[in-house]
Amino acid sequence: MSDDLDIGPTALEPGPRGTRHTGDHLARTILVPLVGALVLIVLVFYVFFSGAVVQGLSMWPTLSNGDYLLITHGDRSPRRGDIVLTRVIESSGPVEVVKRVIALPGDTVEIRDDVAYVNGRPEPARGQIVVPRFSVSRPPLTVPAGRVYVMGDNRPVSEDSRNYGPVAESGIKGRALLVFAPIDRIKLVR
Repeated sequence: MSDDLDIGPTALEPGPRGTRHTGDHLARTILVPLVGALVLIVLVFYVFFSGAVVQGLSMWPTLSNGDYLLITHGDRSPRRGDIVLTRVIESSGPVEVVKRVIALPGDTVEIRDDVAYVNGRPEPARGQIVVPRFSVSRPPLTVPAGRVYVMGDNRPVSEDSRNYGPVAESGIKGRALLVFAPIDRIKLVR
């Protein structure tokens, strides 16, 4: 038997340095992953998403004036029914507006009393506001390549493709995904 029995660290000799958890080590254990996650979130939202604020009542009741939207970046291949942020040319110059895609390139769209008929069929009901005595009709139009036909859900007050024609797909900034503020309005956009 050996007289050199090693029983490990004791209270008198706690063992090698670095095995104890200090406040500094704990802070690094928590802060490094937290900062990394924050950087990743900011990077993802800056690269893939952006924000926009709804101005006006042209998309009411779907969207309200002052709603903050999460918008996809560069989503330039919309589907019928998508709500998009797009650039249009108005009399005051180019502006960004939030509108619903009604018709795609090659579709024939006709407006009868503010209801869109796409390829001969009425658009799906999505809560659009139509007031017969203020309604507008437009003859059939085939949407050209590279353009989409957009309209607001609040038809009596919306300036849209009925006024300025189909908009360029290249002017679409992205598709609205959700309302993230104000807090009582948080919802997915449909």
